[in-house]
Amino acid sequence: MIDSSKAPLDEKRLLKLLSQFWGYESFRPQQIKPVYAFSSGKDTLAVLPTGGGKSLCYQIAGCYRGGICLVISPLIALMQDQVDDLKSRGHKAISLAGNLRYDEIERLLDNAERLPSCFLYCSPERLNHPLLQARINRLNIQTIVLDEAHCISQWGHDFRPEYRNVSVLRSACPRAVWGAFTATATDAVIKDIQVQLGLKEPQVFTFPMKRSNLIYSVLRSNDAEAELLSALKSSVGCGLVYVTSRSSAELWANRMSQSGIRAAAYHAGMLPAERLRIQEAWMSGECRVLACTSAFGMGIDKQDVRFVFHAAPPQDLESYVQEAGRAGRDGKPSACVLFVNRDSMAYVERQINAKAPQLGLIQQVYQGLANQGVVSVGSLPENQTLFDSEAWLERNEIGYFEWRSSMDYLQRAGYVQCQKDRSDEQVEACIKAVIPKAMQEKGSFDTVNSLAVFQFIKVESNKQKMECPIISIREIAASTGLSIYQCKGALLRLGNWGVIGHRFIPPKYRISWLRPREESNNVIIPDSLGIDWVQSIKEKWESFAHYAESKDCRQLIFQSYFSKASSEPCGNCDNCKKSDETWARQKWLAPIPSSGIEVNQLLQRVPIRYKSVLLHFLNEWADSNEIEVVDRTIFRH
Repeated sequence: MIDSSKAPLDEKRLLKLLSQFWGYESFRPQQIKPVYAFSSGKDTLAVLPTGGGKSLCYQIAGCYRGGICLVISPLIALMQDQVDDLKSRGHKAISLAGNLRYDEIERLLDNAERLPSCFLYCSPERLNHPLLQARINRLNIQTIVLDEAHCISQWGHDFRPEYRNVSVLRSACPRAVWGAFTATATDAVIKDIQVQLGLKEPQVFTFPMKRSNLIYSVLRSNDAEAELLSALKSSVGCGLVYVTSRSSAELWANRMSQSGIRAAAYHAGMLPAERLRIQEAWMSGECRVLACTSAFGMGIDKQDVRFVFHAAPPQDLESYVQEAGRAGRDGKPSACVLFVNRDSMAYVERQINAKAPQLGLIQQVYQGLANQGVVSVGSLPENQTLFDSEAWLERNEIGYFEWRSSMDYLQRAGYVQCQKDRSDEQVEACIKAVIPKAMQEKGSFDTVNSLAVFQFIKVESNKQKMECPIISIREIAASTGLSIYQCKGALLRLGNWGVIGHRFIPPKYRISWLRPREESNNVIIPDSLGIDWVQSIKEKWESFAHYAESKDCRQLIFQSYFSKASSEPCGNCDNCKKSDETWARQKWLAPIPSSGIEVNQLLQRVPIRYKSVLLHFLNEWADSNEIEVVDRTIFRH
């Protein structure tokens, strides 16, 4: 164990540990300062770009300092991967993640207490476990690491309230040195992290977001889905398609499978074992493309990701940079393409605006919870009360987004907790009498999932002797062996094909009352959870919308957003290429034969990352009469 107040930093020993356990002879340039500062016992905050090796920064510091290195991390999969990796390198590592029994946690803490040095991983939620709280001051914790540290900030894009309680460890572990590491943080978030953790004279390191091998572009199209599917068919290597919902992940996985692409869906609605199986299949190359939500990717270290496509816009640049940054960790050119149309941008904007309900609506929702649960003023129910959202929304003519946002505020402010009553999740389905001809062809049901769901609903319809049976999605899942979200994806596909008509009946909710019921007009939302929070979300969306619409260098936009540091244009993104007419003429104009070339033939030759660039120059050359388009064929004058 190193007493940093007495011993100077032993750089030779650090390099020896690096070589012995990690097999490297030197640190990357951006790792040197954070590693040296943290290892020498100084509170450290480091913002390294995705793939920059931030985990090594705190792992080698923990190894150097000895004792227990407590790593607080947001994802179970991320923790398990790092624990397995550390063990494979000869380190002692323990994870407190997952559904552990009380006696299992006790045994793991016994092991940590006896070991002279080890890495101890846990989630911020696990810090609240009474056994850990009772025993933490007995552990020889020398180093505390907060991974994905942006989550602690109220301005962070992945706000988790449990992160706000991490700072209580400072009094429980007074000897520990603190490190905060993340891949994305604005100046405001960096300052907030320091305040929330109470870092003492921290060493702060930020590095340029620029990664020259990543080629960013935005493709606008009236049919963005068709463009994306075409890009996937012509793409080479493995990649990711980010979507914004679980059902979209299932839909895109099936679209790709239909097109002969080895693909799968990944989202938080799957069972842990299923997610692990799919992740391993993708890591090994058995599955080429994953259609995934933001639940996938944090801490995943796959070097040869050749493309990251976004089927829909995320709500902020932090999310986009994190997700797109999973491409090209081997340093080879990789494409990061955002597919958008006017409707997709407008949809996200509506979602964001719905996050700012008026206080009167929040109070109205609170009153509705009390009325349906029969909760009188001043009482605090011991048991959960039920709330039928569909009936209440219909009666009050309020949209689901607005209601959901109001519930979010009530939960953030500590009035109630809300969870779905999973026993009552249903779908109302109407079987069509005529199956379209295309569906009658062999294999036209695209997947076994669609066929299984269709057959179950048809049988259930006959049993109920109803044209529009009301069926529990859980019944479909239990009968077919599919997950809830696979069932929903199949229902959406069947609906799109005109095989059935259906609508999902929102489940009822179980409401836990956290404080005595108040008069609804006394319900207030603190500015830090309400006005300020919503304003920050809107500002983040405006920054992302600017990225999607801007004509500036994409990487310069990132750099300006995160650190305001000056930099040179990347020269590779779509916007940089649109200003490089010499390059475009040599690549596309000069090779046009005298007999002309069909427009689609030319477009098919262009990598998707530069399709918008080609369209830009074709319009310019047509306006200047350098080319002429006749019957979809391009002729050069």
